[in-house]
Amino acid sequence: MGKGVFEKWLNALGEAWIHRDPAAASNLCSENVIYYEDPFLPPLKGREAVKKIWLDVPTTQKGIKFVYKIITVSEDLGIAEWSASFIRVPSNTKAKLRGIYLVKLNSKGLCAEFHQWWNNKSE
Repeated sequence: MGKGVFEKWLNALGEAWIHRDPAAASNLCSENVIYYEDPFLPPLKGREAVKKIWLDVPTTQKGIKFVYKIITVSEDLGIAEWSASFIRVPSNTKAKLRGIYLVKLNSKGLCAEFHQWWNNKSE
């Protein structure tokens, strides 16, 4: 994948998160995606499983901000550092997250494998 392809995918993921759109987020994934939401848990398998975890976002987060910096891109792999902030609903506490994405895209530009590592800081 080229840097532009990975940028396009990251921008679309950010927009899906900012707009709290689970369908848009899951549609960035292939039908048989392997998705590691948490490195200590088994991966989610398939687009519908990804959509289910994103269904939580519209009811638990608001005022989302997301930025990223691409670290490297190879033929089928992209790695990016990212950060996000949002207000947790209903507690109205501010959360700040910072992490790393490791993303494998298929020939159609859809995520075939996703890994993330992150930490959060609540205020």
